[in-house]
Amino acid sequence: VSYLIRLEPFTEHFLRLQGGHFDHADRMFHSMADQWASASEINMADIKELIPEFFYLPDFLQNNNQFKLGVKQSGQELGHVILPPWAKGDAHEFIRVHREALECDYVTSHIHEWIDLIFGYKQQGPASVEAHNVFHH
Repeated sequence: VSYLIRLEPFTEHFLRLQGGHFDHADRMFHSMADQWASASEINMADIKELIPEFFYLPDFLQNNNQFKLGVKQSGQELGHVILPPWAKGDAHEFIRVHREALECDYVTSHIHEWIDLIFGYKQQGPASVEAHNVFHH
């Protein structure tokens, strides 16, 4: 639900989960760079996958309903998701490039490896250890 916070009916679902209030602004999805840094280096417990909307729906990146999502401790008010510089502030361009990457020849020729990790024989057992597809806590 957190990726879709700016998009109804997910906004309403999120508010129900949070007792009628948005979460603290510093913990909400607001920046692709911050999300990447959190999941890849800062917080190894921050396990997130890209949802299908990253490849077809720019609306989830925009706060077109003008929800009052809060203000971070830095003073930054949350609104549209902050996109990487290559997207030039355009959610449609961000989605276009993501979809282009998903549909490229490299991904097409290697997607079976990801399927093996997520749904196949590399999910568990010795094959998962060999593929470094294990979660240690």
